[in-house]
Amino acid sequence: MENRLAENLAKSKLQKATLESDLEWLVTWKIKKATILEPYWCDGAKDLNLKLLPNKLFAVKATIFIGLESNVSCVNEAVLEGLITLSSHGKKLKRYKLKITQGSSTYVLSKET
Repeated sequence: MENRLAENLAKSKLQKATLESDLEWLVTWKIKKATILEPYWCDGAKDLNLKLLPNKLFAVKATIFIGLESNVSCVNEAVLEGLITLSSHGKKLKRYKLKITQGSSTYVLSKET
């Protein structure tokens, strides 16, 4: 999940739909660790806004849809915001910190190297 997102972010021409799909898969994979009692999943991402900052750093903001794995017919809109840093060769995510806000709940997805 991480490598595909990294490789697509490193491309000179960004494909928004592809990146939204990559982000959906990353959130689905990582949110399980942030929601220990009841695992969540991500059903989609839209309105992705990326801003390239110096040193292969991206500011990310998107609307995502998350819900409990035990009830996949019920998903809720949430806001994802954070920073993603690519590795020097652009093939991996070096680090990221993504905050998901859904109503009064907040989940943090992160990686540090």
